[in-house]
Amino acid sequence: MSNPFSFGGVIKEEKFCNRIEELKELKQDILNKQNVLIYAPRRFGKTSLILKAVEELKEEYKDFRFVYIDLMTITDKREFINKYFNAIAKSLETPFDKTIEALKSFLRLKPIIKVSISDTGNMVFSLDFSRNESDNVLDDILNMPMKYGEKSKVCIVFDEFQEIENIEELENKLRSVIQNHSNVSYVFLGSKKSIINAMFSDTKRPFYKSVKHLTLSPVSNEDWNKCIIKTFEETSKMINEHIIDNVLKITKGFPYYTQQLCYEIWELTEKEVDENIFNMALNRLLKQEREYFIAIWDNLTQNQKKALKIVLMTNGDNIYGDERAIGILKPSSLQTAIKKLIEKDILDKKDRYYFQDPLFEYWLRKEMI
Repeated sequence: MSNPFSFGGVIKEEKFCNRIEELKELKQDILNKQNVLIYAPRRFGKTSLILKAVEELKEEYKDFRFVYIDLMTITDKREFINKYFNAIAKSLETPFDKTIEALKSFLRLKPIIKVSISDTGNMVFSLDFSRNESDNVLDDILNMPMKYGEKSKVCIVFDEFQEIENIEELENKLRSVIQNHSNVSYVFLGSKKSIINAMFSDTKRPFYKSVKHLTLSPVSNEDWNKCIIKTFEETSKMINEHIIDNVLKITKGFPYYTQQLCYEIWELTEKEVDENIFNMALNRLLKQEREYFIAIWDNLTQNQKKALKIVLMTNGDNIYGDERAIGILKPSSLQTAIKKLIEKDILDKKDRYYFQDPLFEYWLRKEMI
């Protein structure tokens, strides 16, 4: 029997836990041609949510199409053009000759369309154009969704959208073009809060107040309890609420880590989960993530490391007024370190400072004992 818990990729339909209201709202926004920004830390489930939404819309509406492009690894304009062009070509879902014909009809210019086979055996579409033609080709590619949307309902999904900040002039160009695409819905996903906030909240940036913000809250403990118990029962295994409470105290409902820890617990369980199994699973999880956490820690300055220890010691509350904190770091130095930690998306603040990654917080507490 295969493990019913999944992490490290897009969560499929049968493993999706709740998000019912967010899913309903997002689908309606897309149908209304509303542009939406979804911010959440990495591993929080935003990609799974949007892909579930567009897949459901595709089943409900025969003329619905979506284009998904992950910007994480894109480093220049040519790469963006070809990755976007390939994503649009794949979304057409037509026979090869009709795909080529449709792509040509979308383009004002007539660059050479190339087709190759990837290492995984998939068809890859790209364009061959000179450097002098790049600006005009970019215009054509960015306007393809508008032409595409004349015959279909179209949604464009830009994942890790903050990465376009690193590509010269693309942020300005993209905004100037898509503001005229009233027949297309754009969904922007971002995982680096400081950059995303600047892009959409700074009056000097092109995307200022151009989207609806959709906030993802953690899945509730009640919903996790139902999902986890049901999943164990469906595979003829048992887990009690006390163990699940222990899981959620560590993961704080963070989807990736909750699935990952439950995956390890399920692997170690023959019939029923006990405390020993839980502890073994937790140790497995911490071992898997240890190198990643060490890399984060090693990339910090001494003052930033001290600031994190102060946040742990004070639980993020009244960090500048706590006498123990003042003994470790001067308030001015602490303020500078905290600012950098927020920029690095390690800390954030609501009513108090907190770690964006709950397992990193747990690991650090454990290492400090």
